Amino acid sequence: MNLNALQQPMEVGLVQWGRDLDEALQASDESGKPVFALFQEVPGCIGCKQFGADVLSDPTIVASIERDFVPLLIHNNKPGKDAEVLAAYGEPAWNFQVVRFLNADGEDIIERRDRV
Repeated sequence: MNLNALQQPMEVGLVQWGRDLDEALQASDESGKPVFALFQEVPGCIGCKQFGADVLSDPTIVASIERDFVPLLIHNNKPGKDAEVLAAYGEPAWNFQVVRFLNADGEDIIERRDRV
């Protein structure tokens, strides 16, 4: 198990998340894997914490995200680069978790999902 993951906020679970959109898109281009972009409130409400503790800490889900995707975490309640990505994708701040699956060009592969 990744020791850094154990020090992450509860809201993001145990997935080894990347935090830079451009790096994630480049990794997607190089690997052929889509980006699994999680827009999450950190620190977050009890529902966000539960999602991180239950869903994003389940060993099968963690393994699948890390094996089959380029994991990307965007805080939906922070200024700077996170806020820029929110604006670029039209995502609301302080929202429930949203998952988007992106190709290497940053385009949605499937329809955006919120309240996952």
